[in-house]
Order: sequence, then structure tokens, then C-alpha cells
Amino acid sequence: MSSITTVFQFEIRYNHILNFSQIARKILSPYVRLADSISIDKQNTIEERIILDFAEDNYKITVSWDRIIINGQGELNVYTNNNSPIETPFFNILESIKKLDEFGSILNILFVSNQINKIKIKENKLTNNFLSKTINDNVCDILEKTTDASIILQNKDTYSEQTITFGPYFGLIDLNRRPLKPININSLGDLDFNGSFSEYKYYKSISKVKFDDFIKIVKDSNDIINKLWKVL
Repeated sequence: MSSITTVFQFEIRYNHILNFSQIARKILSPYVRLADSISIDKQNTIEERIILDFAEDNYKITVSWDRIIINGQGELNVYTNNNSPIETPFFNILESIKKLDEFGSILNILFVSNQINKIKIKENKLTNNFLSKTINDNVCDILEKTTDASIILQNKDTYSEQTITFGPYFGLIDLNRRPLKPININSLGDLDFNGSFSEYKYYKSISKVKFDDFIKIVKDSNDIINKLWKVL
């Protein structure tokens, strides 16, 4: 079984647009008719957020005074195709925002994706199997019994940061306690199995961003996750 991307989030942050609630509807009106539903959070305040829900295609776009966010799930490579939801409407909306007189500049981007991978192993042996492959015996013996574990790897410099957190996966109970949850969990199939879990984060301070940047981030993410599954 190949790995499953249960959810991903890609956000582009920019300088605050103080009158966003007054101008947002005009910007988003061409896209409202494309969405299955729309909701507004903190309406008529500085921090107003408009959520376009494309439920049929399992993704959401959130636009606010300081960032634009897309959440999706499933095969990441689908989102790197031309005319994918990332290219249209996500980047199209960003371009409309950038044309505003009130727009300052892009500040940074953040990409997060969660993946799970099935392992044929009993639940009571899952943690020990993970520990035996990743941590030495001295660490394993610190607690009398270790029922769960995770490892964080980080690569950080002045302008960017990569973080990957991984550990055993104990089925739906694990997904339900994650802050980033699937858009439509039922469309992902059977997720109630034992295996490995990973969360990959990529942050970069950047003033320009385009669709090709997202494509590269996904490629790098896939390469790292594939290396991880080979270890686990």
C-alpha cells in the first residue's frame, strides 16, 4: 500500500490589509459561484476570513487580511498539474489581491502535509518496532515501558526551515488528535490501520512566490517522505 496524504496546507502570508473586510467581496466574487459553499468568520472586523469550500473536490481556500490558505488532501502530485486548484483559483486569487492599492508585499510561505503508511504489524508491537529502527537501547530504557514515540528532524537557516515529525500510527485515533485534520475523511478510504505517521513542514521567508515554487516544494516533500518510509 502506498502512503496517503491525509491533509496538506499551503499558505502565503503578506502585509496586513486593514480594510480587507470592505474590499474582499469584490475580489472573491468571481470565485464564489465556483465554490460549493462559502462562510465568513469574524465578519466586518479587521481579521475577517472568507472560506470558499470546494467540498466536491475536497479542498478549501481561506482568504484573510494577512494570508491566503489552501487545504486539501489525497495525492499531492494532482495539485501540481496545470489548472489544478493551486494554480486556479488559488494563485489567481493571490494575483487579484496583489493588484490592490492596499497590498504591501509577500512575507513568507508555509507548507504542511501529513502522511500515513500502512504496516502489517500488531498494535502492541508497533512502538517497539519503531524504536528498534530509530533509537538506541539507552534511550528506549529511560522509561519502564514506552507506549508511543516520535522523532523530530529539523533543517534551519536564516530564511527557511524544514521540519519532519514521525512516529507510529495507531489508526483514526491519531488523526483525530492532530490540529490539521482531513477535509473529507470519508473520501480517503480505510484509514483505521497500524503504520507510520509523518508531518512535513516547510517555511520560507520570501517576497515572490509562483506556482512553480509549489511544484518544487511538493517534489522535495515526496522525496523526503519516500526516504523516511524506506527507513521505517
